[in-house]
Amino acid sequence: MNKKDIEKAIDGAQNGIRKYLAIMDSITVDISKDKAFQTKYNGFYRVRQRTPEWYENYFTLMQELKGNPHTFNDVLDELKNRTGRYEPSFSSKLVATINPNKPIWDIYILKNTSHKPPSYSNNKKFDLAKESYQSIERWYESFIPSENGKLCIDVFNKKVKEHGKITDLKKIDFILWQTRKNDHK
Repeated sequence: MNKKDIEKAIDGAQNGIRKYLAIMDSITVDISKDKAFQTKYNGFYRVRQRTPEWYENYFTLMQELKGNPHTFNDVLDELKNRTGRYEPSFSSKLVATINPNKPIWDIYILKNTSHKPPSYSNNKKFDLAKESYQSIERWYESFIPSENGKLCIDVFNKKVKEHGKITDLKKIDFILWQTRKNDHK
């Protein structure tokens, strides 16, 4: 990734960065009850077409874990217990919201870190998702201090006024999320 590509990705992420900062600025509310927070969160992370019970369970869990971050593995299992669903993407987003030093699981992040999600039909998908998430975490651990990682962070810091409110990992997340390899819009 060169400087021009990084700048283009950051420019494309500006609206998302504003939405993210609004979410993080309001995380002190009671997430389980605050509909304004839930609406912002659902819009930003594209949480759609779930039952009212799913939303209630999800935001109650987020509120319970706030200030006491848990691992992706814990959240993946707990969402299964509460909702009956396999939710690696939304588990990661919950974890990354309460601990912004954790990565998200998203189609573009997976592609840009050379990861593939396990098949939904695989009986071992929970274990495989946990292994994949740990691998994504290791990818960030090696990428952030690399020359390219430092370049991404430096360019982000120069282009985003409120960069001090965003972790280095999340800065990389925004760049990767906006970098759509082999996608046609």
